[in-house]
Amino acid sequence: MALVDLRRHASEQGLSQPAMQAMGRHLTAGGQVIVFLNRRGYAPSLFCNACGWVAPCAHCDARMTLHRRAAQLRCHHCGAHSPVPLTCGSCGQPLNPVGQGTERVEETLGRLFPDAPLARLDRDTASGRGAMEAVLERVHSGAARILVGTQMLTKGHHFPEVSLVVILDADQGLFASDFRATERLAQTITQVAGRAGRAARLGEVMIQTAFPEHPLLTRLIAEGYEGFAASALAERREAAWPPYSRLALLRAEAKDSTGLDAFLRAAATLGAALADASVKILGPATALMARRADHFRAHLLIETAARSTLQRFLARWLPQIETLPGPSGLRWSIDVDPLEVD
Repeated sequence: MALVDLRRHASEQGLSQPAMQAMGRHLTAGGQVIVFLNRRGYAPSLFCNACGWVAPCAHCDARMTLHRRAAQLRCHHCGAHSPVPLTCGSCGQPLNPVGQGTERVEETLGRLFPDAPLARLDRDTASGRGAMEAVLERVHSGAARILVGTQMLTKGHHFPEVSLVVILDADQGLFASDFRATERLAQTITQVAGRAGRAARLGEVMIQTAFPEHPLLTRLIAEGYEGFAASALAERREAAWPPYSRLALLRAEAKDSTGLDAFLRAAATLGAALADASVKILGPATALMARRADHFRAHLLIETAARSTLQRFLARWLPQIETLPGPSGLRWSIDVDPLEVD
């Protein structure tokens, strides 16, 4: 694996010059190429250069994603969609797509490599019956020379003629607030990289990043996933994060943000009365996306050193939470050992 410093190399719609040169080299040699970007659609936002307006989702604290072929703006969180506006909703000026999704990368690659047939594998192209199998068949048969795709590419597919994998944006998980984000990123990079050189052809992997000095990336390159895992475990031991502690997350959502907060505060008060010094109750805290599908979202985080302590606490606490009043439409759940703390 090799890192491509995006600060030092010019790029065209997310494709750096070294990556484009490597793609040309591998295609000329008869190999196939995978271009990985875990972001579907044409562009992640529609932006007004005049006033700074960005097309929002009316139901979530999120931006709408442009899907150009479908002529729609879509929210990837709640499923809302709308026609693409011709002008800015605030000042009336023209709008511009900002950023890259797999649809836009496919378009760019088609322009750069017009003689190399393309295939795209993401939720948009694989949603119909038999659609995913059709895409994979084009790759296996050699009818497609370049495959652009999202996380769906990592699901154990075997492409014997793939000799180059280009990971366009390796920075999405480097600075996330979730402590497991770097673990998920390292797993994704390792899985995607494993698609190259699986048969007779030698494999090459290029990882584009604006932070080539980041410890996760340098350790992953130098020592592989095992080296990254050893470092990550040492950091978690020092911070007393799992697997060196046990967590539970009380997630709640409601259309009434004030009532939601009151419910979680009451739950925290009940928990504090039951807990000893070995149980920490943190929050309430707003979720990273505070509003999704017209519901406000927040949580409490429970932390203990031992699973048995956590289980005893939850056995006493949860029945009491069930007696608490809450706003109309309140939904809550408990997630033990949560994979995401959001």
